[in-house]
Amino acid sequence: MAHGLDNWCYKDVCEFLKENGFTFLEFRKGSHEAWINRELNAVVEINVHSAKSFPIRTLETMIRQSTIPKKIWRDWTKR
Repeated sequence: MAHGLDNWCYKDVCEFLKENGFTFLEFRKGSHEAWINRELNAVVEINVHSAKSFPIRTLETMIRQSTIPKKIWRDWTKR
């Protein structure tokens, strides 16, 4: 499980995105997926890899792409 912005793995990101209105859009080049939230007009590209956690800069890129404030991402881990 993620803690703050540390230890976010593929499963955590997908779960967070689903809970915030995103749905799977398509497979992209290599081992990437695109998730979309039409209401927010946002597309997040996720690098699909095993249970390893994402580097913080990679997670921050996904946060920017989602247009969801970083605080909401952090608070999600405290539930």
